[in-house]
Amino acid sequence: MTPAFVITGFLGSGKTTLLINSAREHFSNRRVAIIVNELGEVGVDGKVLKNTYSEVLELPEGCICCSLHAEFEKALTEIRERYNPEVLLVETSGGAVPFPVVVSLQALGCVVEGVICLIDAKNFNLYKEDSTAKYQIGGSNILVLNKTDLVSEQELLEVEREVVQTWELYRPVNTFTGEPLYKNFVLYRTTYGKLPAEVFSGTFTLEELKNFTDTHNGHSHNHRVLNIIEPITYEELERRIKSLPPDVVRVKGIVRLKGLPYPLVVNYAFGSLDLSTEVKDYKGASFLVLIAYAR
Repeated sequence: MTPAFVITGFLGSGKTTLLINSAREHFSNRRVAIIVNELGEVGVDGKVLKNTYSEVLELPEGCICCSLHAEFEKALTEIRERYNPEVLLVETSGGAVPFPVVVSLQALGCVVEGVICLIDAKNFNLYKEDSTAKYQIGGSNILVLNKTDLVSEQELLEVEREVVQTWELYRPVNTFTGEPLYKNFVLYRTTYGKLPAEVFSGTFTLEELKNFTDTHNGHSHNHRVLNIIEPITYEELERRIKSLPPDVVRVKGIVRLKGLPYPLVVNYAFGSLDLSTEVKDYKGASFLVLIAYAR
């Protein structure tokens, strides 16, 4: 399944800059497909991206979550069939909320590794009461305060406080259980839309995961490896996940569970655990790669 990131944020928050910087710095050795969606007659953002990367599919005039829903799914299917991307980056328009995009990506077999909301720290007070901006924040699990060099520390702390409060009030909820879909989030401060590699570290491929125990003995940057010699129960795995330190925001790995014939890929992010993929050809012991949030 293709890992995907959704990048959202209000008009002028710096989404395209973040998209370009992230693709250059963190995915230079991977096939990256970029879908840009924006309002207006002239696709300025798409033209900028085409000067950087060739595989850009632009969806002008409208938003993915409403009028372009069918076109978005068709475009996504086409780009996956033509280019077989290793990573998919989707930039929504400034007037769109991210959750319907996430649902479409999941329905088409993508794994949404993160929803990144860019917040303009300088101009947040000008749009913070807009309902779309509120749902953009609430529908994301990676909150990025951009343009932090343009405000004072006191102003920045106030923006952080309001953003966190908005996230708590507007995050999507499971209509059947009443439980929030995102149990936690990470928050970054940045300038010029730059993000650390840890944000995208959930995109480890299966082969990279298999090689982790050989190449990552002990600490490496923000990654820690937990080796598990014997098969464990699901309850034991869940207990270990729940007891992780608060700075661990992602867990990926391969684990053998008692009673199951094949190992499973572990994919944990922001409070949600997925064990839906079998690895029939893996012969090694269980291990978990713990990815920490560098504060």
